[in-house]
Amino acid sequence: MTVLTHMAVGAAAGSFVGGRVPAALLGVLSHIPLDLIPHYEFQKLWVEVAVVAAALGTMVAAGLWRAPVFWGAVGAIVPDIENLLWRLGVLPDSGKVFPGHSEKLARWLPHGRALSIRHAWWQIVMAGVAVAVAAVNTLSRGV
Repeated sequence: MTVLTHMAVGAAAGSFVGGRVPAALLGVLSHIPLDLIPHYEFQKLWVEVAVVAAALGTMVAAGLWRAPVFWGAVGAIVPDIENLLWRLGVLPDSGKVFPGHSEKLARWLPHGRALSIRHAWWQIVMAGVAVAVAAVNTLSRGV
């Protein structure tokens, strides 16, 4: 799953709760089912890192860094730090520990098979719906 999709769904999940810690935990938990679904993954690491950094920076600039929506988004992308370190060659594949990433847990929680970019459309739709949910929930809470 693209990190952006994880981030959007985590933000939506976090927008349903009233605190930063529960929002971050929901974000982390939202990562697991998304990784189990067959999906497209960005091939250009620098593009994804830049877009995620820009999205987080925009949330901070908008004053959302204290809001649950922000912490849900952060929680959802934290598990992919080990994938980033693995792709950079810093972490061996055997060093991954998160469900859906770890070889040791693949028997119980297998990572969804990789799909081509032409299958990314449904992630765009899912992320768009998640952003809309997060926005409506955040605005209705007056954050």
